[in-house]
Amino acid sequence: MSRIISFALGNIWRWEDTKNRNDFIKYAKNLDVDGVELTFASREELFAFKLSSNNEKFLKGLNYVTIHAPFDMDEKNTEEEVIKQLNIISDIYKKVNAKNVITHPNCLPNRKILDKFDFKVSTENLRKKRNITISDFKKIFEKYPKIGLCVDVSHAYSWSRHETEKLIKNFSNRITQFHFSGAYRNKDHQSLRIVSKDFLSSIELLFKSKIPIIIEEDIKIKNEKFLKEEVEFIKKMFKA
Repeated sequence: MSRIISFALGNIWRWEDTKNRNDFIKYAKNLDVDGVELTFASREELFAFKLSSNNEKFLKGLNYVTIHAPFDMDEKNTEEEVIKQLNIISDIYKKVNAKNVITHPNCLPNRKILDKFDFKVSTENLRKKRNITISDFKKIFEKYPKIGLCVDVSHAYSWSRHETEKLIKNFSNRITQFHFSGAYRNKDHQSLRIVSKDFLSSIELLFKSKIPIIIEEDIKIKNEKFLKEEVEFIKKMFKA
C-alpha cells in the first residue's frame, strides 16, 4: 500500500466567508489526494456543517477521511455541551466512513464521556508556548489507554529540531497520523518550499514511515494553482 497523503480543510480556512465547511470541499476535489480532514476550529463551524449529497459521496470514496474537533471543545463548556458536539462528530464520522477524530490535549473530554463513543480519537502535540510536554502525554495515555497521537511536525519544531524524533520514539505505537507543514521564522503551518535544511532534518524519520500524512498549512492567498503545486511538491517528497 502506498503512502496516504491527505488534505486538511484548515489549509484554506480563509478562502470562503462561510462557517459551513462543506463549501471548502470543492477545492479538495481538484487535488490528487487520498483523503480529507474536515477541520472544525470552533463549535460554530461544527454546528453549521451541512454536508451535501455530492460531497458525502466524494468523501466516502476516499481512503482516509478524518475530523478535527473544535479547538476549545472541552474548555469552559458544560458536559451537556461537550456531548452535543461529540454527537455531531459521531454522526459525521459514520456518514463519511471517517477513520480518526483529532482533539487537542487541553480539550480532551472526560474519559467516561469519551468511552461512550465508538469513533477513533487521537490527540495532538502543540506549540511550545502551550507547554504540554512528553511527560504530560505519557500521563494522558495512562488516563486514556485507547487514544492515539497525531504528531504535528511544525508544532514540534517550536520545541527543537529533535522534538519530532522524540515523539516518534516515545509513542511509536500510538501514532495514527502526521500533520505536515513547515516552520519558518518562528511561524508554523508554512509552505514546505521555504523551510530550512534544519527543519528538513527534523522530519527525516517521517520518510521511513507509512503512517498517513495530512497536509495542514495556512494558505493565506486564494490560489488554486499554488495549492495544487504544494500538494504535488509534498507528494514528491514522499514519492507518493
